[in-house]
Amino acid sequence: MAGAKSLAAIAEWAVDAPPAVLTALGGPPREPSGPTAPAEATVRRVLQRVDGDALDAAIGIWLAARDPDSPPVAPSKPERPRRAPAVDGKTVRGARRAEGTQVHLLAAMTGAGLVTAQREVDRKTIEITVFRPSLPRST
Repeated sequence: MAGAKSLAAIAEWAVDAPPAVLTALGGPPREPSGPTAPAEATVRRVLQRVDGDALDAAIGIWLAARDPDSPPVAPSKPERPRRAPAVDGKTVRGARRAEGTQVHLLAAMTGAGLVTAQREVDRKTIEITVFRPSLPRST
């Protein structure tokens, strides 16, 4: 979202974006010169419909594939070397739920600091209960 901290700032960024960028982002052409920028209300409606967990998973997979510290996959080896992610929980500054409570996230990061997955931690539990189901079962 180009560093924007509000829906109005996102809409302002879109107004200033070159037509080629809006086209690349899927903006529908409405003028001969190219697509028009979405209004703040349109940005809000689109973001409300996004499945946050699916977006988070897709971005995590995309980032993991671009991790410079990722070991190369050798076709002759039956198993890839295992890498341990760093896991940390943080309260998101400025993010509050409708009832006023703060949002707390548990994130898994690669050695290069890329966040490959994150989950929200319920305020009534601890991070371990969210992290434990993510661990592979040993056989």
